[in-house]
Amino acid sequence: MTVPGLRGNRNFALLWSGNAMSLIGFHGTRIATPLLVLALTHSPTLAGWAGFALSAPNLIFQAAAGVVADHYDRIRVLRICQLVGLLSACVVTAAVAADPQGLALMIIVAAFLEGTVYVFIEICEVGAVRDVVPESQRSAAFSFLESEQPIALLIGRAAGGAIYGLARWLPFAVNAASYLYCLVALSLIRREQPATPVAPRARPSIRDIAAGVRVVWNEPLLRLSTTVAALSNMIIQIVLLLILFELTHAGRPAWIAGVVLAAAGVGGILGAVVAARITTRFPAAVIYRTGLWVWTALLIPIAVSDNPFVLALCWGGIGGVGVAGSVALTIYQVEVIPEEVFGRAVAAMGLMTNGAAALGALAAGYLLSLLGPVPTRWISLALMCGLAGIVSVSRSARPTALRSASYGAPLE
Repeated sequence: MTVPGLRGNRNFALLWSGNAMSLIGFHGTRIATPLLVLALTHSPTLAGWAGFALSAPNLIFQAAAGVVADHYDRIRVLRICQLVGLLSACVVTAAVAADPQGLALMIIVAAFLEGTVYVFIEICEVGAVRDVVPESQRSAAFSFLESEQPIALLIGRAAGGAIYGLARWLPFAVNAASYLYCLVALSLIRREQPATPVAPRARPSIRDIAAGVRVVWNEPLLRLSTTVAALSNMIIQIVLLLILFELTHAGRPAWIAGVVLAAAGVGGILGAVVAARITTRFPAAVIYRTGLWVWTALLIPIAVSDNPFVLALCWGGIGGVGVAGSVALTIYQVEVIPEEVFGRAVAAMGLMTNGAAALGALAAGYLLSLLGPVPTRWISLALMCGLAGIVSVSRSARPTALRSASYGAPLE
């Protein structure tokens, strides 16, 4: 039987379009949330806490999400997540429209809930692709999956900033609509037979979580890239809040902040196109190493200028380099990580990388409050330069062959 092309895979189209739409709404609120907290409190520290609340669930639920992705029906888990996100978004929309006392605190709590939902969605979606796409189409499917983030960043951030200027509650209402669309799309997925999770267990044990950590630790490039990505994510979160703070402090309208940060989406789409070519020519380690130096170079103009055009150009370049590096590492991960432990390994990496982003958002608020924007710019640049230097001299940046024997006995 001839396997149809990826474009003819109805289930993948529903999965991708639904989650892409949900991500657009999510990134719209990621812009609106700190803007709203800044408007309500005039405190960059509390705005940092709002960013921390969105990313903190990665520190708490990442490992659990990996176990869930490996042991339960991922499509069903995604539907539950979208339903919870829909209910949360509806409550937040009503609260922002009503503007009660303590709204800033309510927004931060809602951000934590939405960040929790996103953790499970992000991990389960990768595994769900394997459930609905035959092996012959998976390479194309995973490459296509990488375009989801930059598209959502582009549309979500630009729209989030623009419609926030029209009405503060509007980005949250659009987010609710995106959850509803995704829930409908996932409900339309039909499979000939239910996906069979690997090694299902009624009560997953701590050994399940440790298996994912062991895979990442035993592979040098995964170990190094995960550690460095965690630190670089902290720096990028600091730069993100720095840009928002400077534009807001300068009296720029919200739509300008949205457009500046949406530039990462434009760069990301271009980065995904370029990645399709360079990943076949260069090892993942070389692409990742080069990307860190390009990031360092792009932080120099940000350190010396607060012009929106300069910020957008550099932020777009940061987004493009980030996606290209992510594509290279994702392809490498798919090649070297055993399928039966893939969800837990991805969760182990996400625990560090996304969890560090949460700490970066929190640190950004305190840096801006204590030191101001100018020292924060130069601190960010110095830290990124240091990371690039460390990776350049590290032997672990040389990929090695994965040997399944390194991970011990097969998981039951």
